Amino acid sequence: MKKINIVRRKLIKPSTPTPQNLHNYKLSFIDELNPPSNNGVVLFYHANPTTKPANVLEESLSRILPRFYPLAGRYIDEDFSFDCVDQGAEFVEAVAEGDDVEVDDLLLRRGDQFMGPTDPLLSVQVTELVKCGALAVGVSVSHKVFDASSIGTFIAAWSNASKNFLGEEGIGVVPNFDSHLLFPGRKRSYYGEMKPSETNHQTTTIVSKRFSFKKESITNLRSKLNPKQAFNNTIFSKVRLVSAVIAKAMIRIDTTKHGRPRPSVIIQAVNMRPRTAPPLPIHSCGNLALNAVAKCSHGADGLGLEEIACAMSEAIEKTVSDCARLLSGGYEDVVIGAEAGLIEGAMSSESEMSYLSFSDWGKFGLYDADFGWGKPASVGIARVPYERATVLVNDKDGGGIEAWVHLSLDEMVCFEEDDEIKLYSTTM
Repeated sequence: MKKINIVRRKLIKPSTPTPQNLHNYKLSFIDELNPPSNNGVVLFYHANPTTKPANVLEESLSRILPRFYPLAGRYIDEDFSFDCVDQGAEFVEAVAEGDDVEVDDLLLRRGDQFMGPTDPLLSVQVTELVKCGALAVGVSVSHKVFDASSIGTFIAAWSNASKNFLGEEGIGVVPNFDSHLLFPGRKRSYYGEMKPSETNHQTTTIVSKRFSFKKESITNLRSKLNPKQAFNNTIFSKVRLVSAVIAKAMIRIDTTKHGRPRPSVIIQAVNMRPRTAPPLPIHSCGNLALNAVAKCSHGADGLGLEEIACAMSEAIEKTVSDCARLLSGGYEDVVIGAEAGLIEGAMSSESEMSYLSFSDWGKFGLYDADFGWGKPASVGIARVPYERATVLVNDKDGGGIEAWVHLSLDEMVCFEEDDEIKLYSTTM
């Protein structure tokens, strides 16, 4: 039995009131395409600081919420907007006595937890891990208002504010909330009233495990590939290589499970901020990613790593080109075609395709979050409510990759025993 004891719970309001002209924050067109789920991350620190950490985090959170005013609001479903009148972010101080604590135990809201009209958009759980003397800072944010890059921006601003509170100099982070102006919403839900728990993805138990691909293993993997088969004669990035290894293993498992090869759809989130013309501010908040879609058909001999990596690279190159056209008008034509098809296919229980998704969080600075007592010793990613989804994060040293893989229980057993997964990674 896991022992998470809540010591204190409260709502943290912005230190200064949100101006009246900002009381209503509209969803952007891209926000509307996101399912009603949560993004979550847990930062683990080796030792508790001498100053009571929860007090520091609470005070600094209040100080930065005026800059992140939508996070202190509430979602109005029928209006496709956020009511930003400083209802407050959820803040909990907790203690964990045992050593069998999982990442989701350190977050107030699960990835598949539907957002109700009174639910906070931002939830923070600060947990003292008694047995190992460590500290866990869990952050959960509604996917309707933030993507992973936005979470990185928020954590950077919050950690810097905490350092300033402790008398150390932190770098200022100024968020931008103009996405709904660039991509006005249409007040249309592409998921209707469907909640993640109602989709076919939840007919089986989804488990999440972290697989570590060390720098040496990635170098070894790259040396075995045929350079002549690289996409446009470029060297595959470590993210592309690890994604291809994981995708190949999942495709093999799917073929065995169904007794025949099925077409595979590999979906990759592409951060549009640096790729629009002109580029968006790096700290633009909201959902500002497009999905690159690679469709792979294969015969009985399966797909090679180079073939999968090339298909993924080609899809990303096309999506990067699409990003450059987004601010020139007609953004709906760029976005809606692929997105609507993906939603329809992913929700269909009759789908004859295998859907795999990848999201790279490696450039969002999670391992740089120093609240005044050092950088994280480890980073945990919340379980997402969809099968065959992988979140990639740079490891602490920056040279390797940590892959948080989500599969059904029976597929995870097969995945762990896959020869290439065992060769290039270790389970953590």
